[in-house]
Amino acid sequence: MRLARSGSFELPVTLGALLPAAADVVSGLTKTTALSFSTQLFRAVYDFGLMLALGLGVDLVALGLRTAARGRALVVALLMWALSTPLVLGLLERNLARQADASFDGRFQGALFWLFTLGAAATVPAAFAVGTWLGRRRRLFVVGLLLALGAAVVNVSVLRDDYFELHTAAAALAAIVGGTSSRPALLRLLATRRSISSGRLAMAAAVLAIGTLAVPPSNAIRLALFASPGCAGAWLAALHVWSVAAPPAGAPLVAEERWVGARDGKRPPSRERLAGPAPVVVLLTIDATRADVLLDESRTAAWPAFTRLRREGVTFTLARSPGSQTSVSLTALFAGKYFSEMRWARHGKGKNRFEYAATDPSPRLAALLSDAGVSTYKVAPLVFLENGYGVAPGFAEENVVTEGRRHARASEVIPPLVARLRKVGEDEPFFAFAHLTEPHSPYDRGPVRTGPQFERYVSEIGATDQFVGQLLTVLASPNLASRAILIVTSDHGEAFGEHGTEQHTKTIYEELVRVPLFAWGAGVRSREIGEPVTLVDLYPTILDVFGLDTPDDTSGETLVPLLAGKDPPRGRPILAEGRLRRALYSGGTKIIVDGRRKTIEGYDLDADPRELVNRYDEDPARFGPSLATLAAYFAAREHREPGYVTPYKP
Repeated sequence: MRLARSGSFELPVTLGALLPAAADVVSGLTKTTALSFSTQLFRAVYDFGLMLALGLGVDLVALGLRTAARGRALVVALLMWALSTPLVLGLLERNLARQADASFDGRFQGALFWLFTLGAAATVPAAFAVGTWLGRRRRLFVVGLLLALGAAVVNVSVLRDDYFELHTAAAALAAIVGGTSSRPALLRLLATRRSISSGRLAMAAAVLAIGTLAVPPSNAIRLALFASPGCAGAWLAALHVWSVAAPPAGAPLVAEERWVGARDGKRPPSRERLAGPAPVVVLLTIDATRADVLLDESRTAAWPAFTRLRREGVTFTLARSPGSQTSVSLTALFAGKYFSEMRWARHGKGKNRFEYAATDPSPRLAALLSDAGVSTYKVAPLVFLENGYGVAPGFAEENVVTEGRRHARASEVIPPLVARLRKVGEDEPFFAFAHLTEPHSPYDRGPVRTGPQFERYVSEIGATDQFVGQLLTVLASPNLASRAILIVTSDHGEAFGEHGTEQHTKTIYEELVRVPLFAWGAGVRSREIGEPVTLVDLYPTILDVFGLDTPDDTSGETLVPLLAGKDPPRGRPILAEGRLRRALYSGGTKIIVDGRRKTIEGYDLDADPRELVNRYDEDPARFGPSLATLAAYFAAREHREPGYVTPYKP
């Protein structure tokens, strides 16, 4: 098949792809100003080339359909619609399923899903039809170009930190409309320029497209490409063509070998006993709370409860969450395992239907305590914190104080918890969990409700102080003081423009992963600890407080010796996961491997705590052991079963 025929231009979408590619290149330049000229140049080359490859693929398919249908427009449109349907499913299935789940509270989900799918697939022949119609009107082709250019600009300007599937679809549609509408005008222009032929232009575009597909870009160029959301060709290449660089052969591991592999059996509790034979442990997590806010003494001076926690208890200054979204981090905490070590599947109904580890068989913390005779009690301010969702399951007593998608207030959560604590018997071992949702977008539940988002956010954190104080008061009562321990932490942090993102979930950088962690109460020696720890450590820690064994296939290590003033735990890896990204901490360094973008980042946290300079490309050998450890850990411990693939959880 010839790429171009005499007197006709058969690759309109290929050259139409120059519009979204140009918008993406300009957008990327504004986000990556610190990069070298050569990196910026190659970024532009790959952005154009990969977008042209996407356009070339669309054009060749369209040409084949026109040939098969013998030019009959209606048949071509129907064939294009039929062929676009599986492509839409491959690209947008998650987004369409979410919309079907959220509409009518999950009723008619199956019918709506296919309605949305067929509707989305119909946009492809519709874009061809609109572009062709405009192109046949001698002057209206300008409208098509403006529509395509406007769509390309909007595509890289909104939702810049999320929804790559929608950005890819928008870029493809912009290329179709722009290319097909300008095809006749371009042919007229070429007819007046005998030195330029459509065949040569098509061949040049094809060479650049094939070349950028055949030679994968370097890691630095990939990272530059993804600085802007409209790099549709790069996204598709990353998902289907590129691979992540392999760890260097023979690189040593940065974790003890016993932690990097399959394990069974049990680990006995430590020798230290903090709270006697009938401990009372309360775990309180506060949503979206950054460590740097609660560790900033200038901010916490007006917060007496948090100040008391720091003065009388243990403060961990380098605690990391295992994820950057509530369901991921709390599931890991209560299972003692990281995201990829568990089985996740869609669960729930309507707007509450997302991926959860509801069917994962891992023994959960509350269930083990309940089975051992410990009274377990939970106040759930979010629907997915009910036992059935698998985030924090196994509680014998469950008080759900919300419904639907509503976030219950602290004033609804803490009073029933305080009331239950006052009923704890003198010889009753007791474990309670509660979660506060006050620090959360749109940041309108604190005393400061106007002004900058960050100040309103800090105000919401401060609003939780009085409720922490209520827990301290009841736990210091005569019945509980000698055996009560309060653990206060957060599920994740919150972003305010760092790394180009807002709120949480979207990355696993420090603004989202580094969280506060306080332990206060019986047997806890007051001090500040700079040893890195993870919330996954709380699983064996709480079992240890109650004198119970820990399943050895869990990933954390008990912090009880640290709380008692002894030496810190060592050897186990500290990880974080989110959206198929995986991070590993080693000493003062951190490595992030992105399984979708096929990129690697390495940071020196001691010198660069804000993770502004990626050191991996300049010194990959330095991060080789961390990369090898990360690969070995999940090679041995990732959940596997026939037909199961670790999912992307948005």
